[in-house]
Amino acid sequence: MQKRKVIRTTLGDLIVTVTDEVRPFARDSWSLYRAVSWILSDLLTHRGTYKRPRQKHLRRFASAL
Repeated sequence: MQKRKVIRTTLGDLIVTVTDEVRPFARDSWSLYRAVSWILSDLLTHRGTYKRPRQKHLRRFASAL
């Protein structure tokens, strides 16, 4: 059994980090916060299990930026 690495952080730190990474790609603040919310929602929903996103979700995400 493989031991998992535990990273201790807060939700606020995660939000700030994702926002800082997405900011260069966003046209305006509305698209920035929308993209950040999609990313955080996906991260928190899948809880470490990666599923390849469907193409329609990728197109919607790209159009928001």
